[in-house]
Amino acid sequence: MLSVLIPVYNYNIVDLVEEIHQQLMQCAIAFEIIVIDDCSTEPFSENTKIDTLSHTVFTVLDNNIGRSAIRNLLAKKANYNTLLFVDAGTFPKEENFIASYLNSIHKDVVIGGMMPKEKAPEKPYKLRWLYTKTREASYDSNGENRHVLISSNFLIKKSVIETYPFDESLTTYGNEDVLFFHTLQANKIDLSFINNPVIHAADDDANTYVNKAESTIRNLVFLLEANKLDEKKFKIAVLHSKLKKVMLDKLVLLVFKTTKPILLKNFNSSSPSILLFDFYKLGYYCSYKTKN
Repeated sequence: MLSVLIPVYNYNIVDLVEEIHQQLMQCAIAFEIIVIDDCSTEPFSENTKIDTLSHTVFTVLDNNIGRSAIRNLLAKKANYNTLLFVDAGTFPKEENFIASYLNSIHKDVVIGGMMPKEKAPEKPYKLRWLYTKTREASYDSNGENRHVLISSNFLIKKSVIETYPFDESLTTYGNEDVLFFHTLQANKIDLSFINNPVIHAADDDANTYVNKAESTIRNLVFLLEANKLDEKKFKIAVLHSKLKKVMLDKLVLLVFKTTKPILLKNFNSSSPSILLFDFYKLGYYCSYKTKN
């Protein structure tokens, strides 16, 4: 009935898998849990423990294949027609996490969403937590669903992902989920959103997260230039085009290069600024476009 699919890279996923397994057993349905480690550089030996759980398989790849390819591989190995993707580094918010998805099991795609931990971490981990809270959380401060497109926690029919798989031309971090969901929307696949979030661990330090943001921007430029995404749907691309038309992109680049050390210091502080992080990404976008 349900295949739970978990891609892993440098995470301990024992608690996550045990929680999901317990909920699945309580629901008394046919299920399987497939976990694939994408050749972690820092593997956790504890993860082999999940192999002792019923209907659970843990595999470690010999080579890293990337975030898109591993999701396609997980879908291919699934034996059931309904797939639930859950990312390592997250944890279900509610004890009825699985049951809530079962109520929507007839739908093609259901996105459960994500939220940050209640308590902010100390520096230098606060930037990642703050970004999740302000930009990636499923619900805003008014309780409105933001309809955020993320692959950290979603249900999908196997036939849908087989027809529209993740684009494996993306081998580095960033925007593989955006491209995937935009492809589904372009092909009239209905995306449903429910309040069934996972809690994001937000355990990237500021420097690691900045590197991930830069990788995401490089992937965005690649996808835009390959006409796989529409520039009009991305604020950073639209803003860059406007700046370039009035020849202000070079000014942004100059300010970015001049202030970069100050920005990085802020990101590693106990009071990181999301607005400054937005400027950093714009500056990096201008820099990368200039080089390409």
